[in-house]
Amino acid sequence: MQTYPGASPARLATPSDAAELVRLRALMFDSVGVDTSDPLWRDACLAHLQANLGGASLLGAVVDAPGDAGLAAGGLADILARPPGPSLPSGRSGYLGSISTDPRYQRRGYGRAVVVLLLEELRSAGVGRVELHATPAGERLYRSLGFAERHGGLEMRLVLGRTGD
Repeated sequence: MQTYPGASPARLATPSDAAELVRLRALMFDSVGVDTSDPLWRDACLAHLQANLGGASLLGAVVDAPGDAGLAAGGLADILARPPGPSLPSGRSGYLGSISTDPRYQRRGYGRAVVVLLLEELRSAGVGRVELHATPAGERLYRSLGFAERHGGLEMRLVLGRTGD
């Protein structure tokens, strides 16, 4: 991949990047102590990315590993359609996830390039608000791009159970 001074090394992901995005996603989970040994999630994630990446609701951005096969960094953005409201008249919101840089390529600005490209694409798609869950390693990057703690309600979750579908 040839880059030019000031040019971003990131590009939009295609379904052919799915296997590497799953690998990077596993690295991200491993970094926060999540057990990634069950192959079921990897197979399901691979199928999901191959079927949906680049579509209307799932974007990806990646940085090719320099002089190497595979990816140095990658990330995903879901475009969610919600009922419009006072703070989100378009009803379109985004969720950034699976932002991960292979440890061999960290501290080169690749994670930033991935996030910036995803934000540009979300903005172009008419998305009015973007949320994410930050790891301690990514917090500084996200804050530097304008992300802040979410206010306006208690974030809660209910896990209904693991299903095979």
